Amino acid sequence: MNPTERDLTFLDLPELTRLIFYPRRHQGSIRETKDTYSLSFAVEKDIDIVGRFYCARDYRFAPTILFFHGNGEIATDYDFIGPTYQQMGINFFVADYRGYGKSDGSPSFSNMINDGHIIYQKFRQYLLNNEFTGPVSVMGRSLGSASAIELASCYQEQLGCLIIESGFAYTFNLLKRLGIPSSVLPVEREEEVSTLPLIKNVLIPLLVIHGESDMIIPLEDGAALYKHTGSERKELLIIPRAGHNDLLLRGSDDYMAAVHKIITETVD
Repeated sequence: MNPTERDLTFLDLPELTRLIFYPRRHQGSIRETKDTYSLSFAVEKDIDIVGRFYCARDYRFAPTILFFHGNGEIATDYDFIGPTYQQMGINFFVADYRGYGKSDGSPSFSNMINDGHIIYQKFRQYLLNNEFTGPVSVMGRSLGSASAIELASCYQEQLGCLIIESGFAYTFNLLKRLGIPSSVLPVEREEEVSTLPLIKNVLIPLLVIHGESDMIIPLEDGAALYKHTGSERKELLIIPRAGHNDLLLRGSDDYMAAVHKIITETVD
């Protein structure tokens, strides 16, 4: 699939963008160490995306996750969970979006999807240049699930697995829940931005994690992603009583065990 053939600019209307994205800047300095540091990738002239890389002890041989976070979050928010991935022996890179954290520019739906390709390709090159030899997987939470599914559908022969947390299957339904009127959504183009047609072509192992009581992106979305994937190796982990933003609070052990299991299987 050639991503340049997909024109998603019809979702870049100002009245949609201001309801879809809630960019937040990082204030102050960022603590850098030899195993936790920032990486910057140019996505176009004068536009750099800055992410956060958490390296495991044996980082050159460890598996790596490229992670796209949820809306209203920034890469440095993951300083609380990054060390857990490091302790599990997993390299964990959190990518920001335009206008988030320390990244330049302003977000839109089309540049979020298109930037994902550039970030993936440049991050892979960074790993190659620095002799990281472990398998790479993609993971997306909430809004970031669109980027992760996009990349998995295009580069699955290069990837170990796909992990989706609180992901959406029905894009226009989500936009309506965010307050976007149906009248501005071109119904005839809904399939172009839906993740379901993409995930049907994904054959690599899949883990879907979803809160039982998610009111922002209902469990039925996560179940649909799980059902419609082409993968034969798949798991749906439902966190009891969890909503959209408290999965780690209510089900940390099960969450991290499931992630560790599927990532470890990509190494075997």
